[in-house]
Amino acid sequence: MVPRMIHRLLLLLCCLCLPLAAAEPAASPPPPPSKSVVSVLGYGHLGREGQPDAAAFRRHMQYLRRCGVPPVSPQRFFDWLEGKAELPQHAVLVTLDEADAAAYDIALPILRELGIPFLIFVDDSNFRADSPLPVERLREMQACGASIGAHSATRPADYAWQFAALSGEQEVMQIAEMAAPAEQLRRAFGQCVAFSYPHGYCDNDMPAALRRYGYRAAFTCTSGKVLRQADPYRLHRNMVRDDLSLARALNFGSEARLADILRQMSEPAAPASLPALPDDDSAEEIDETPAPESPAAATAEALPTAGRALTKRQPNGDWVTAHFDAPLVPREQTRVAVLGYHNFSNTKKATEMRMRTAEFCTQMQYIREAGLSPITMEDFLEWLCGERQLPERCVLITIDDGWKSVYTDAFPVLRAYGYPFTLFLYTRYIQVQGDSMTREQIREMAAAGATIGSHSSNHLYPKSWKRLGQDTPAYAAQMQTELLDSGTKLRDLFGNCSTYCYPGGYNTPPMVECLQHSDYRAAFTVLEAKVTVGENPYLVHRYMVFGTDSKIFRRAVNFDGEPGIKPTEAGIAAAEAGARAFFPQAFEGLPQPPAPQPPAPQP
Repeated sequence: MVPRMIHRLLLLLCCLCLPLAAAEPAASPPPPPSKSVVSVLGYGHLGREGQPDAAAFRRHMQYLRRCGVPPVSPQRFFDWLEGKAELPQHAVLVTLDEADAAAYDIALPILRELGIPFLIFVDDSNFRADSPLPVERLREMQACGASIGAHSATRPADYAWQFAALSGEQEVMQIAEMAAPAEQLRRAFGQCVAFSYPHGYCDNDMPAALRRYGYRAAFTCTSGKVLRQADPYRLHRNMVRDDLSLARALNFGSEARLADILRQMSEPAAPASLPALPDDDSAEEIDETPAPESPAAATAEALPTAGRALTKRQPNGDWVTAHFDAPLVPREQTRVAVLGYHNFSNTKKATEMRMRTAEFCTQMQYIREAGLSPITMEDFLEWLCGERQLPERCVLITIDDGWKSVYTDAFPVLRAYGYPFTLFLYTRYIQVQGDSMTREQIREMAAAGATIGSHSSNHLYPKSWKRLGQDTPAYAAQMQTELLDSGTKLRDLFGNCSTYCYPGGYNTPPMVECLQHSDYRAAFTVLEAKVTVGENPYLVHRYMVFGTDSKIFRRAVNFDGEPGIKPTEAGIAAAEAGARAFFPQAFEGLPQPPAPQPPAPQP
């Protein structure tokens, strides 16, 4: 009697707390036919007896990179199932069915190194304090390309489901094992659209329940290939235990192909022979035709390269300026205006955080016309600590967060002008669904003059810090995650990260001290002022240039020392005319002013 009462109490609490749909969602029209076939791979406890160890898993993933069957992201796979995207004729989806220590220690380094997206299934045990793969590490995996799915709450055996159905407690169990985990994972990771049936058991009522609770797909443990017309809540999955099971999963032809696949799998793979995977984490459809030249590529020669204005002192270092057009001055005579930007668009409404691309281009043109010297982050750091001289009036361009518009809108402008810049990225917002940049887009910019800095792991608001005492272990752990771990992740992804940017400018003495004893060489605030040689490297001033207040930029580039806001309106207007002539692409898509109305006729 007591267990039943507990179950009913759980049902009541879930019904009150979870925003669940009360009725079956309306059926969508069937997606159009597709010629694509997908093999879903499932890996269990890596390293245990009867399961692939680290060497075997690496061999499997390397083979995926060279066998001509590309791994696709979960997002792309789900979009394909629903008819929103297309896939190559043969494709693979990698899933990890055990969110344990081996998933982090064995699978993650290999998948991250090879750039393979994957789906990992999580249960309640990952939220315990003693979990071998806690939420913090799962977030790190998410930042490296993982999607998070549910493996139920407690992984009940098939007889438990059957007993619940016989005893009239089926809905209670569905809410506890399907609905509650989805809500928990969405709160923790911002996503949960896939379900893995515990032990592969699926009865006739589970698919409808999963649809009600917002899942897009569910996976069994039954071998087979997935076609678009398959039931998305009874998807086949090939559980990989050895080379033979993987060969069968990757065999899209006759049985005679198995021997060839096994032979090729055993051959050593040279890293250079691994083809680059396409970026498939966006929700846009795949176009099999050759991609047109990107706006950034169209102006590639305009950016200073290592053989011209920019160079690197070491292969894994950051860019430095080889020569300046303006004369160098004693260090104490240099002043630097650090500019901070966020998001860009000509078609969306301008806000504090979103600037018109055309206005950004106008500002870059003014920097040129005023004779200011854009510098790299490495230039700035070397000057600040007394290792080099700079021109008298310098500008350091920084862009926060990692919005996709940085790549599509700002990068072509900066490349056209040949200006170096710094990207301050928070790791949770790299290659996730929505308006974030992909890793490859970031790498392209880093190869073309950008420097990578950290903007924390999760971009926490001040209230998240203020609820913890600054002298508590919890505060120290939070600093480790947000300040230090973010830099480590960015170094792993992009090769270098030596600066930090406080989210919202919020900083405390413990944060400053933590950064001073770390690998970071400087940290940036949002307080306006020119930077001089007396600046504290871990409290660097910066002008946050809002899309709704042009006076901020004018204050930033006013180096003449006179009161008031410079440059003048006439100077900005002249810069706009120059920008339109130099890079007209930045002015495309601007909303047109309303046509003047004729005067009303006089009575």
